[in-house]
Amino acid sequence: MKKLLLSVIAILAFACLLPVVKAESNVTVYMFTKDGCPACASALEYFNGLLADDPDSFKLVDLEIFDSEWNEVSEDAYNLMINTLDHFGESTDPKDIATPLIVVGDYHTVGLPQDTSVVEDAIKDAKKAKEEVDVVKQIADEEKINYQDFIKVENENTNDSEQQKPGKYDAIIIVAIFVVLIGGFAGLVVLGKK
Repeated sequence: MKKLLLSVIAILAFACLLPVVKAESNVTVYMFTKDGCPACASALEYFNGLLADDPDSFKLVDLEIFDSEWNEVSEDAYNLMINTLDHFGESTDPKDIATPLIVVGDYHTVGLPQDTSVVEDAIKDAKKAKEEVDVVKQIADEEKINYQDFIKVENENTNDSEQQKPGKYDAIIIVAIFVVLIGGFAGLVVLGKK
């Protein structure tokens, strides 16, 4: 009987530890931006706010197509943006192009929509997808464009060099594990006295 109880307690303790291991997000949010663009700055602030609430929810990649400090266009970034717009059936005429172009999986929008729940739903849908859809990476691979060269901001949610902030439920999980372990130990002590 003691061995059975000890086995059950060990299994419960192990099961409580499983939620602590966080799965890496497979969702990448791409933003094609221009330096000095107020709409781009607002969108970046919005996404950073989402990441502050849940750092593991997605990876943010800001691809700058124009740098006002150097007054130059990144040809590769611009071409990747044009090919991405074309993929989604959007106009690629230079007079029609606006930033930020936001891409999440197979969802895209030019500018951050007033109803941001649409973007959040796209992130949730991309998380639920059985297979990762990364349109920008697919286009970059097909066109042999190394977009890593013009990333302005990248949130790498799996970066080991940075300490991750505790999530909302980390303290609750730790307390639950502690309670299960103490309860299991107390149960063993009671059974040992019988």
